[in-house]
Amino acid sequence: MTDITSTSFGLIVAFLLPGLTALMSLTFWSISVRRLFQAFLSAEANVGLFLLVVLTALTMGLLITVVRWVVFECWLCRSYKLQPGDYVSLGQKDRLEAYRAAVDEHYRYHQFWGGMTVALVMFYAGWWHSVHSTLDCLSTLWSLLVFLVLEVLMVVAAIVAYRNYVMRSKSIMKG
Repeated sequence: MTDITSTSFGLIVAFLLPGLTALMSLTFWSISVRRLFQAFLSAEANVGLFLLVVLTALTMGLLITVVRWVVFECWLCRSYKLQPGDYVSLGQKDRLEAYRAAVDEHYRYHQFWGGMTVALVMFYAGWWHSVHSTLDCLSTLWSLLVFLVLEVLMVVAAIVAYRNYVMRSKSIMKG
């Protein structure tokens, strides 16, 4: 039961949270999405609306994963790779379980931080678009500074988590 719980949590962290952030960022651009969220957050929300929001957020999370994969795994972390031959030893049950733990403990967090890096760009752009006419220069600079600091921290966290995942996985696979 522990595996199901940690795997489920990892999938929520990796896909649902960045997708929900991206979906929320659309409320700044689309009146229809804004109304959907207002209904979702009201007492009138029902199971159907809940499922619609969750499935849409998961879809957006999976779309964000493509961008994250290109930015991080193909570009920023290209020197850290697992080779196809590395997976041969996963036929042993103990190694497979250890590898799955490494995925849950490192790779899912890489997916979260990398996905949030992408989703936060969308959120900040939407937020800024909706309030830029009301902000003075100092407020604009402060909001940009906070956004950039968060982006840098998430990029670093995503790179470190991916590097840890690759290093731990190679160690597990070699025995």
